[in-house]
Amino acid sequence: MSKKAALSSQPHQPWQSSNIVSPVQLSNNSSSEAGQENQPTQSNNANVFNQTFTSEPPPYSSLVTNTPSTLSPAAWPNATSTLPPIDFSKYSIPESSLSKDGSTVSTYHPSFTSNASALVRFVQEQATLPPLPYIHILGEKQEDGQRRDFDIKINMLSLFLAQNSQNKWNYVKLVGDQELAYRGKDGQSTIPDIKGGLDEWATRFCKETSTLKSFTLTRQLSNWNASYIEGQIRSLIAATGYEKRVTISFPVKYAKVVVYPPKSSQSFFKTLVSPFLEKKRFEVVRAVWPYASLPPVADAAAAGRKCVVQSEEMWWEEWRDVIRWSVVTKRSGWVSVDDILEYRMAPAPAVPPSNPWKRF
Repeated sequence: MSKKAALSSQPHQPWQSSNIVSPVQLSNNSSSEAGQENQPTQSNNANVFNQTFTSEPPPYSSLVTNTPSTLSPAAWPNATSTLPPIDFSKYSIPESSLSKDGSTVSTYHPSFTSNASALVRFVQEQATLPPLPYIHILGEKQEDGQRRDFDIKINMLSLFLAQNSQNKWNYVKLVGDQELAYRGKDGQSTIPDIKGGLDEWATRFCKETSTLKSFTLTRQLSNWNASYIEGQIRSLIAATGYEKRVTISFPVKYAKVVVYPPKSSQSFFKTLVSPFLEKKRFEVVRAVWPYASLPPVADAAAAGRKCVVQSEEMWWEEWRDVIRWSVVTKRSGWVSVDDILEYRMAPAPAVPPSNPWKRF
C-alpha cells in the first residue's frame, strides 16, 4: 500500500499538519520544499516551525521518524539509569520563577527579549523537554480541617515518553494561516500572517518596545483518555463505601514557559498603569506530546490507534489495586511503581475492611 493510501485509511482528523517531525530536528533556516507535505522532514535545513496547530496529532504513520535523537541513551553517562533520557539540566532556566501551581515557568533573562537568535535557541531547547503530567485524587477534609481522608498523586510522565529513543513521537507546531492566536496583541487574531517561521516571530518579539510583552512556549498533551481513567477511579472509590465528595484532576507541571522583559525595565509608573495598557502577547508555538497516535475511540484497535507506551486500559489493570489500597489506607503523597511492587510482592497482603469509611 502506498503511503498516501495508508494515510487516507486513518480516521478523519479535524486538521492535519504539513510537516511533522521530532523537536530534535528544529532548524532556523528556510521552510520545507513544496511536495514534502505529510512527510517527516529529514533535512536539517527544513524550517519545521512553518506549520499549523492541530487539536490532534497526525496519523501514526507520519509520527515515526528515523532521525537520531540527541536524547539517545548513548549520550548519557549512565545508560542503565532508571531515569528517562532527558537532559534535566535544561529545566534550569536563568532568572526564572515557577507559578504557585507549578504549571508556568517565567523567565526574565535579558537576552531572550533582546536577541532573536538567543530566543530561538531557547525555544528549540525547551521544546525538547516534556511537561510533568500527573493524576491528583483528593478526598474531603477530615473533621480537624487539616488533613484529607486521602490525597494521592500518580506521576504519568513515563506514559508520554517512547521507550525507543530513536522513535520520538513528540513534535512542534507553529501557528498557521487563518488560525486564531495571540500574535503580538492582547487578543487573538489571524494577523499578522508570518511566513518566516520561528525566526521571524522571534525577531518581531525582540523588536517590540513594550515592557508588557511576553513570548510563550506551550507544552501540550494530546490523545490521552483522561475521562476513562477518571471514571474508573470514581467507580473504584465508590465501591469502597466512601460517600463523600472526591476530586480528581489531571494537572500538568511546567506546561508553559513564558519569556518576559527584565524586571528592571518595569518602572513604578508603568507597573501602576499596566492594567490599562495593551499587553503584547506572542503565543504561537507548541510542543505536542501525544499519549497515542489517535484520539480515544470506541474501537481503538480497528481505528489503528497506537499508544506511545500502553493503553489506558492496560495502565488501569496495573494500577487499580494499589490505588484502591492507597485510598482505604488513607494515603497522603505520591504513589509509585514501588508501591505496586510492594503490594504484589507481599507474601500475604492485608485485606482491608469491607467498608473502611463506616464511621463517617
